[in-house]
Amino acid sequence: MYVIKNLANGKYYRKLGTETHQYVGIENATPFSKWKKAKQKADILHAAICPIGEQVNFKVEQHKFYVLKNQNDVGYASNVSWTAPKEEAKLFASEEDAKREAIDLATTMARVGVELSFKVEEI
Repeated sequence: MYVIKNLANGKYYRKLGTETHQYVGIENATPFSKWKKAKQKADILHAAICPIGEQVNFKVEQHKFYVLKNQNDVGYASNVSWTAPKEEAKLFASEEDAKREAIDLATTMARVGVELSFKVEEI
């Protein structure tokens, strides 16, 4: 996966809407599956900022993200489900964050009588 880094502040691009975005930590960055798409967006961001006098450059970086795969092979954990398709899975910026979430989610579900476990998968 690829992310766009704002070299002026060290934060990452996050798409919020059609024309809106913000710069956030890596855990909330918008990932791109292809380098070319990320580079095109970085070039658009640079072109939009340069005319107003800002000298901000953007860099496309490759970054590993992690998802939680349901051990029963019925899908991935998303913000609203533990059976979501892979493309809707919640992304974690570090393996440790994903492991912590897997434990928290399994513990919470066990309290209500649902046996659930996840394995961390790199994408």
